[in-house]
Amino acid sequence: MKVVFDGTPFLLEKTGIGHYTENLVAYLINSRPEEQYYMFCISLRGGHRLKSVSPPLEGVEVKGYNLPANFLYYTWWRRTSLLPVESFLGEFDIFHATNYQAPALRHARLVSTVHDINFVRFPEMQSKGIRRFISSLPRLLERSRMVLADSRFTADELGEVYDLPAEKLKVVYPGLDPVFLAEPIEEEMETALRAYALTPPYLAYIGNLHPRKNLATLLEAFSLLRARGLEHRLAVIGGGGLGRLNNTEYRKLMLRVQDLGLEEQVTFTGYVPDERLRSLLAKADMLVFPSIYEGFGLPPLEAMACGVPVITSRRASLPEVVGDAALLLDNPLEAEEIAAAVEKLIADPALRSRMVRKGRERARAFTWENAASEVLEVYDRVMEGD
Repeated sequence: MKVVFDGTPFLLEKTGIGHYTENLVAYLINSRPEEQYYMFCISLRGGHRLKSVSPPLEGVEVKGYNLPANFLYYTWWRRTSLLPVESFLGEFDIFHATNYQAPALRHARLVSTVHDINFVRFPEMQSKGIRRFISSLPRLLERSRMVLADSRFTADELGEVYDLPAEKLKVVYPGLDPVFLAEPIEEEMETALRAYALTPPYLAYIGNLHPRKNLATLLEAFSLLRARGLEHRLAVIGGGGLGRLNNTEYRKLMLRVQDLGLEEQVTFTGYVPDERLRSLLAKADMLVFPSIYEGFGLPPLEAMACGVPVITSRRASLPEVVGDAALLLDNPLEAEEIAAAVEKLIADPALRSRMVRKGRERARAFTWENAASEVLEVYDRVMEGD
Protein backbone atom coordinates (compact mmCIF):
# COMPACT_ATOMS: atom_id res chain seq x y z
CA MET A 1 0.00 0.00 0.00
CA LYS A 2 1.29 3.45 -0.97
CA VAL A 3 0.14 6.33 1.23
CA VAL A 4 0.85 9.99 0.44
CA PHE A 5 0.61 12.78 3.02
CA ASP A 6 0.38 16.51 2.45
CA GLY A 7 3.80 17.79 3.50
CA THR A 8 2.94 21.48 3.14
CA PRO A 9 2.95 22.10 6.94
CA PHE A 10 6.66 21.24 6.92
CA LEU A 11 7.51 24.27 4.77
CA LEU A 12 7.23 26.53 7.82
CA GLU A 13 7.85 26.21 11.55
CA LYS A 14 5.96 23.14 12.68
CA THR A 15 2.89 23.93 14.73
CA GLY A 16 -0.05 21.68 15.59
CA ILE A 17 -0.80 20.16 12.19
CA GLY A 18 2.87 19.65 11.37
CA HIS A 19 3.45 17.84 14.67
CA TYR A 20 0.30 15.76 14.12
CA THR A 21 1.41 14.64 10.66
CA GLU A 22 4.99 13.90 11.68
CA ASN A 23 4.01 11.84 14.72
CA LEU A 24 1.28 9.96 12.89
CA VAL A 25 3.59 8.97 10.03
CA ALA A 26 6.34 7.93 12.45
CA TYR A 27 4.04 5.56 14.28
CA LEU A 28 2.46 4.26 11.08
CA ILE A 29 5.95 3.23 10.01
CA ASN A 30 6.57 1.57 13.38
CA SER A 31 3.26 -0.28 13.18
CA ARG A 32 3.45 -1.36 9.55
CA PRO A 33 6.88 -0.71 8.01
CA GLU A 34 6.17 -2.79 4.92
CA GLU A 35 3.93 -0.04 3.50
CA GLN A 36 5.29 2.89 1.48
CA TYR A 37 4.88 6.44 2.83
CA TYR A 38 5.48 9.72 1.00
CA MET A 39 5.37 13.42 1.87
CA PHE A 40 4.13 15.52 -1.04
CA CYS A 41 5.22 19.17 -0.70
CA ILE A 42 4.30 22.10 -2.88
CA SER A 43 5.70 25.58 -2.37
CA LEU A 44 3.70 28.70 -3.19
CA ARG A 45 6.39 31.29 -2.53
CA GLY A 46 9.59 30.03 -3.98
CA GLY A 47 11.59 26.85 -4.32
CA HIS A 48 13.99 27.80 -1.50
CA ARG A 49 11.44 26.52 1.01
CA LEU A 50 11.46 23.09 -0.59
CA LYS A 51 15.21 22.84 -0.06
CA SER A 52 14.65 23.12 3.68
CA VAL A 53 12.27 20.15 3.76
CA SER A 54 14.10 16.96 4.62
CA PRO A 55 12.48 13.60 5.38
CA PRO A 56 11.00 14.10 8.86
CA LEU A 57 11.81 10.48 9.65
CA GLU A 58 13.47 7.44 8.21
CA GLY A 59 11.27 5.53 5.82
CA VAL A 60 9.49 8.55 4.31
CA GLU A 61 10.30 9.88 0.87
CA VAL A 62 9.74 13.60 0.29
CA LYS A 63 8.54 14.74 -3.13
CA GLY A 64 8.72 18.52 -3.48
CA TYR A 65 7.60 20.79 -6.29
CA ASN A 66 7.50 24.55 -6.77
CA LEU A 67 4.36 25.94 -8.40
CA PRO A 68 3.26 29.57 -8.87
CA ALA A 69 0.78 30.58 -6.17
CA ASN A 70 -1.97 31.74 -8.54
CA PHE A 71 -1.69 28.59 -10.62
CA LEU A 72 -1.76 26.42 -7.54
CA TYR A 73 -4.79 28.08 -5.98
CA TYR A 74 -7.03 28.61 -8.99
CA THR A 75 -6.09 25.55 -11.03
CA TRP A 76 -5.34 22.95 -8.38
CA TRP A 77 -7.20 23.56 -5.14
CA ARG A 78 -10.25 25.19 -6.75
CA ARG A 79 -10.64 22.93 -9.80
CA THR A 80 -10.03 19.49 -8.48
CA SER A 81 -10.38 17.71 -11.82
CA LEU A 82 -7.15 19.22 -13.17
CA LEU A 83 -3.56 18.06 -12.74
CA PRO A 84 -3.94 15.13 -10.32
CA VAL A 85 -1.12 14.27 -7.92
CA GLU A 86 -0.51 11.10 -9.90
CA SER A 87 0.91 13.35 -12.64
CA PHE A 88 3.83 13.95 -10.26
CA LEU A 89 4.06 10.73 -8.26
CA GLY A 90 2.59 8.00 -10.42
CA GLU A 91 -0.16 5.76 -9.08
CA PHE A 92 -0.65 5.31 -5.34
CA ASP A 93 -3.43 4.08 -3.07
CA ILE A 94 -4.34 6.69 -0.44
CA PHE A 95 -3.87 10.44 -0.04
CA HIS A 96 -4.22 11.46 3.61
CA ALA A 97 -5.11 15.16 3.90
CA THR A 98 -4.28 16.55 7.35
CA ASN A 99 -4.40 20.26 6.51
CA TYR A 100 -7.99 20.91 5.35
CA GLN A 101 -7.21 20.69 1.62
CA ALA A 102 -6.38 18.04 -0.94
CA PRO A 103 -5.28 18.32 -4.56
CA ALA A 104 -6.83 16.51 -7.49
CA LEU A 105 -6.58 12.72 -7.46
CA ARG A 106 -7.01 10.38 -10.40
CA HIS A 107 -7.65 7.02 -8.74
CA ALA A 108 -6.25 7.33 -5.22
CA ARG A 109 -8.66 7.18 -2.31
CA LEU A 110 -8.90 10.26 -0.11
CA VAL A 111 -8.83 10.12 3.70
CA SER A 112 -9.05 13.42 5.59
CA THR A 113 -8.35 14.49 9.15
CA VAL A 114 -10.32 17.48 10.45
CA HIS A 115 -8.93 18.94 13.66
CA ASP A 116 -11.73 21.43 14.31
CA ILE A 117 -14.08 23.83 12.53
CA ASN A 118 -13.51 26.95 14.61
CA PHE A 119 -13.75 29.01 11.41
CA VAL A 120 -17.42 28.01 11.14
CA ARG A 121 -18.23 28.73 14.77
CA PHE A 122 -16.27 32.00 14.89
CA PRO A 123 -16.25 33.44 11.35
CA GLU A 124 -15.80 36.97 12.69
CA MET A 125 -12.44 35.95 14.16
CA GLN A 126 -10.95 34.72 10.87
CA SER A 127 -8.63 36.55 8.51
CA LYS A 128 -9.47 36.79 4.83
CA GLY A 129 -6.66 34.36 4.07
CA ILE A 130 -8.01 31.74 6.45
CA ARG A 131 -11.54 32.10 5.07
CA ARG A 132 -10.23 31.54 1.56
CA PHE A 133 -8.02 28.67 2.69
CA ILE A 134 -10.86 26.67 4.23
CA SER A 135 -13.51 27.52 1.63
CA SER A 136 -12.87 24.20 -0.10
CA LEU A 137 -13.55 22.12 3.04
CA PRO A 138 -17.11 21.11 2.04
CA ARG A 139 -15.74 19.73 -1.23
CA LEU A 140 -12.93 17.94 0.63
CA LEU A 141 -15.42 16.23 2.94
CA GLU A 142 -17.57 15.24 -0.02
CA ARG A 143 -14.59 13.68 -1.82
CA SER A 144 -13.26 11.83 1.23
CA ARG A 145 -13.90 8.12 1.66
CA MET A 146 -13.43 8.55 5.42
CA VAL A 147 -13.11 11.61 7.66
CA LEU A 148 -11.10 11.34 10.87
CA ALA A 149 -11.92 13.70 13.74
CA ASP A 150 -9.60 14.49 16.65
CA SER A 151 -12.44 14.19 19.19
CA ARG A 152 -16.05 13.11 19.58
CA PHE A 153 -16.88 16.80 19.90
CA THR A 154 -15.40 17.54 16.46
CA ALA A 155 -17.05 14.49 14.91
CA ASP A 156 -20.43 15.62 16.21
CA GLU A 157 -19.83 19.13 14.85
CA LEU A 158 -18.92 17.76 11.42
CA GLY A 159 -22.05 15.64 11.37
CA GLU A 160 -24.20 18.59 12.37
CA VAL A 161 -22.69 21.31 10.16
CA TYR A 162 -21.88 19.28 7.03
CA ASP A 163 -24.50 16.53 7.39
CA LEU A 164 -21.88 13.78 7.25
CA PRO A 165 -23.21 10.26 7.87
CA ALA A 166 -21.90 8.55 11.00
CA GLU A 167 -20.38 5.71 9.00
CA LYS A 168 -18.09 8.17 7.21
CA LEU A 169 -16.74 9.60 10.49
CA LYS A 170 -14.15 8.06 12.78
CA VAL A 171 -12.84 9.55 16.03
CA VAL A 172 -9.07 9.07 16.32
CA TYR A 173 -7.53 10.82 19.30
CA PRO A 174 -4.05 12.23 18.61
CA GLY A 175 -1.27 10.94 20.80
CA LEU A 176 0.99 12.83 23.13
CA ASP A 177 4.51 13.45 21.84
CA PRO A 178 6.84 11.19 23.87
CA VAL A 179 9.15 14.15 24.50
CA PHE A 180 6.70 15.29 27.18
CA LEU A 181 6.84 11.95 28.98
CA ALA A 182 10.61 12.08 29.40
CA GLU A 183 11.96 13.24 32.74
CA PRO A 184 13.24 16.81 32.33
CA ILE A 185 16.90 17.47 33.06
CA GLU A 186 17.64 20.32 35.45
CA GLU A 187 20.40 21.78 33.29
CA GLU A 188 18.09 21.84 30.25
CA MET A 189 15.36 23.53 32.26
CA GLU A 190 17.73 26.24 33.48
CA THR A 191 18.96 26.80 29.92
CA ALA A 192 15.39 27.19 28.67
CA LEU A 193 14.54 29.64 31.43
CA ARG A 194 17.54 31.79 30.53
CA ALA A 195 16.72 31.64 26.82
CA TYR A 196 13.27 33.12 27.41
CA ALA A 197 14.16 35.34 30.37
CA LEU A 198 11.76 33.54 32.70
CA THR A 199 12.06 33.24 36.46
CA PRO A 200 9.79 31.01 38.58
CA PRO A 201 7.20 31.14 39.95
CA TYR A 202 5.04 31.65 36.89
CA LEU A 203 1.71 30.65 35.40
CA ALA A 204 1.91 29.25 31.88
CA TYR A 205 -0.31 29.45 28.82
CA ILE A 206 0.55 27.49 25.65
CA GLY A 207 -0.81 28.11 22.17
CA ASN A 208 -1.30 30.68 19.47
CA LEU A 209 -2.86 34.10 19.98
CA HIS A 210 -6.17 33.52 18.21
CA PRO A 211 -9.07 35.38 19.89
CA ARG A 212 -10.83 32.10 20.72
CA LYS A 213 -7.92 31.22 22.99
CA ASN A 214 -9.33 33.88 25.33
CA LEU A 215 -6.01 35.44 26.29
CA ALA A 216 -7.61 38.83 26.85
CA THR A 217 -9.64 37.41 29.74
CA LEU A 218 -6.57 35.61 31.08
CA LEU A 219 -4.74 38.94 31.20
CA GLU A 220 -7.65 40.48 33.11
CA ALA A 221 -7.58 37.59 35.58
CA PHE A 222 -3.83 37.90 35.99
CA SER A 223 -4.21 41.61 36.70
CA LEU A 224 -6.72 40.79 39.45
CA LEU A 225 -4.32 38.25 40.93
CA ARG A 226 -1.38 40.65 40.93
CA ALA A 227 -3.55 43.28 42.64
CA ARG A 228 -4.26 40.71 45.37
CA GLY A 229 -0.58 40.09 45.98
CA LEU A 230 0.24 37.18 43.65
CA GLU A 231 3.98 37.09 43.00
CA HIS A 232 3.85 34.84 39.94
CA ARG A 233 4.66 35.99 36.41
CA LEU A 234 2.63 34.95 33.37
CA ALA A 235 4.39 33.16 30.51
CA VAL A 236 2.51 33.18 27.19
CA ILE A 237 4.30 30.36 25.41
CA GLY A 238 3.98 29.91 21.64
CA GLY A 239 2.18 32.10 19.18
CA GLY A 240 3.08 30.73 15.74
CA GLY A 241 0.99 29.56 12.84
CA LEU A 242 -1.47 32.41 12.23
CA GLY A 243 0.54 34.77 10.06
CA ARG A 244 -0.77 38.33 9.98
CA LEU A 245 -3.64 37.50 12.35
CA ASN A 246 -1.12 36.44 14.96
CA ASN A 247 0.76 39.74 14.57
CA THR A 248 -2.48 41.72 14.89
CA GLU A 249 -3.52 39.86 18.02
CA TYR A 250 -0.05 40.25 19.51
CA ARG A 251 -0.26 44.02 19.11
CA LYS A 252 -3.71 44.09 20.71
CA LEU A 253 -2.59 41.95 23.64
CA MET A 254 0.56 44.00 24.18
CA LEU A 255 -1.51 47.18 24.31
CA ARG A 256 -3.73 45.55 26.93
CA VAL A 257 -0.67 44.45 28.91
CA GLN A 258 0.52 48.05 28.89
CA ASP A 259 -2.91 49.36 29.90
CA LEU A 260 -2.89 46.97 32.86
CA GLY A 261 0.66 47.93 33.83
CA LEU A 262 1.92 44.36 33.46
CA GLU A 263 4.88 44.87 31.11
CA GLU A 264 7.34 43.50 33.68
CA GLN A 265 5.13 40.57 34.70
CA VAL A 266 4.03 39.10 31.34
CA THR A 267 6.42 37.37 28.92
CA PHE A 268 5.53 36.45 25.32
CA THR A 269 8.05 33.81 24.25
CA GLY A 270 7.03 33.33 20.63
CA TYR A 271 7.49 29.91 19.03
CA VAL A 272 9.17 27.35 21.31
CA PRO A 273 10.40 23.92 20.09
CA ASP A 274 9.03 20.92 21.97
CA GLU A 275 12.26 20.11 23.83
CA ARG A 276 12.33 23.56 25.41
CA LEU A 277 8.57 23.64 25.80
CA ARG A 278 8.84 20.61 28.08
CA SER A 279 11.39 22.45 30.20
CA LEU A 280 9.31 25.62 30.43
CA LEU A 281 6.24 23.59 31.36
CA ALA A 282 8.05 21.57 33.99
CA LYS A 283 9.11 24.78 35.73
CA ALA A 284 5.61 26.32 35.63
CA ASP A 285 3.42 26.37 38.72
CA MET A 286 0.36 25.53 36.63
CA LEU A 287 -1.08 25.77 33.12
CA VAL A 288 -4.02 28.14 32.67
CA PHE A 289 -5.74 27.39 29.37
CA PRO A 290 -9.08 29.25 29.21
CA SER A 291 -9.80 28.60 25.52
CA ILE A 292 -13.44 28.80 24.48
CA TYR A 293 -13.08 26.39 21.55
CA GLU A 294 -10.73 23.47 20.88
CA GLY A 295 -11.09 20.54 18.54
CA PHE A 296 -8.83 18.52 20.80
CA GLY A 297 -6.75 20.68 23.11
CA LEU A 298 -3.23 19.26 23.34
CA PRO A 299 -1.59 21.80 25.72
CA PRO A 300 -3.45 20.52 28.82
CA LEU A 301 -2.20 16.99 28.14
CA GLU A 302 1.36 18.23 27.60
CA ALA A 303 1.25 20.01 30.93
CA MET A 304 -0.24 16.99 32.69
CA ALA A 305 2.51 14.77 31.33
CA CYS A 306 5.06 17.18 32.81
CA GLY A 307 3.45 16.96 36.25
CA VAL A 308 1.86 20.41 36.05
CA PRO A 309 -1.73 20.95 37.26
CA VAL A 310 -4.17 22.38 34.73
CA ILE A 311 -6.99 24.92 34.75
CA THR A 312 -9.06 24.85 31.56
CA SER A 313 -12.56 25.45 30.20
CA ARG A 314 -15.70 23.38 30.33
CA ARG A 315 -16.11 24.11 26.63
CA ALA A 316 -15.92 22.21 23.34
CA SER A 317 -13.63 19.14 23.47
CA LEU A 318 -11.70 20.13 26.59
CA PRO A 319 -13.78 18.20 29.17
CA GLU A 320 -13.60 15.16 26.87
CA VAL A 321 -9.81 15.39 26.78
CA VAL A 322 -8.94 16.20 30.41
CA GLY A 323 -11.63 14.14 32.14
CA ASP A 324 -11.52 14.70 35.91
CA ALA A 325 -7.81 15.52 35.89
CA ALA A 326 -8.13 19.33 35.66
CA LEU A 327 -10.02 22.21 37.23
CA LEU A 328 -12.77 23.23 34.79
CA LEU A 329 -14.06 26.77 34.33
CA ASP A 330 -17.81 27.02 33.83
CA ASN A 331 -17.46 30.51 32.36
CA PRO A 332 -13.94 31.09 31.02
CA LEU A 333 -14.99 34.55 29.82
CA GLU A 334 -15.26 35.64 33.46
CA ALA A 335 -11.89 36.89 34.74
CA GLU A 336 -12.90 36.48 38.38
CA GLU A 337 -13.59 32.76 37.88
CA ILE A 338 -10.15 32.23 36.37
CA ALA A 339 -8.51 34.16 39.21
CA ALA A 340 -10.43 32.16 41.83
CA ALA A 341 -9.34 28.86 40.25
CA VAL A 342 -5.69 29.93 40.34
CA GLU A 343 -6.00 30.96 43.99
CA LYS A 344 -7.70 27.67 44.84
CA LEU A 345 -4.91 25.63 43.29
CA ILE A 346 -2.22 27.65 45.06
CA ALA A 347 -3.95 27.49 48.45
CA ASP A 348 -4.73 23.75 48.44
CA PRO A 349 -1.60 21.54 48.24
CA ALA A 350 -3.70 18.37 48.51
CA LEU A 351 -5.78 19.40 45.50
CA ARG A 352 -2.64 20.25 43.58
CA SER A 353 -1.10 16.83 44.34
CA ARG A 354 -4.30 15.09 43.29
CA MET A 355 -4.43 17.02 40.00
CA VAL A 356 -0.78 16.20 39.27
CA ARG A 357 -1.33 12.47 39.90
CA LYS A 358 -4.53 12.28 37.87
CA GLY A 359 -3.00 14.41 35.14
CA ARG A 360 -0.06 12.09 34.61
CA GLU A 361 -2.42 9.12 34.37
CA ARG A 362 -4.69 10.93 31.93
CA ALA A 363 -1.84 12.02 29.66
CA ARG A 364 -0.58 8.45 29.30
CA ALA A 365 -3.95 7.36 27.90
CA PHE A 366 -3.36 9.27 24.63
CA THR A 367 -0.72 7.42 22.61
CA TRP A 368 0.39 7.57 19.01
CA GLU A 369 0.53 3.76 18.98
CA ASN A 370 -3.25 3.71 19.45
CA ALA A 371 -3.78 6.47 16.91
CA ALA A 372 -1.65 4.74 14.26
CA SER A 373 -3.44 1.43 14.81
CA GLU A 374 -6.85 3.06 14.34
CA VAL A 375 -5.72 4.96 11.24
CA LEU A 376 -4.39 1.76 9.66
CA GLU A 377 -7.76 0.15 10.29
CA VAL A 378 -9.34 3.04 8.38
CA TYR A 379 -6.89 2.60 5.49
CA ASP A 380 -7.70 -1.12 5.32
CA ARG A 381 -11.42 -0.40 5.37
CA VAL A 382 -11.07 2.15 2.57
CA MET A 383 -9.00 -0.25 0.47
CA GLU A 384 -11.48 -3.07 0.98
CA GLY A 385 -14.38 -0.81 0.03
CA ASP A 386 -13.55 -0.84 -3.69
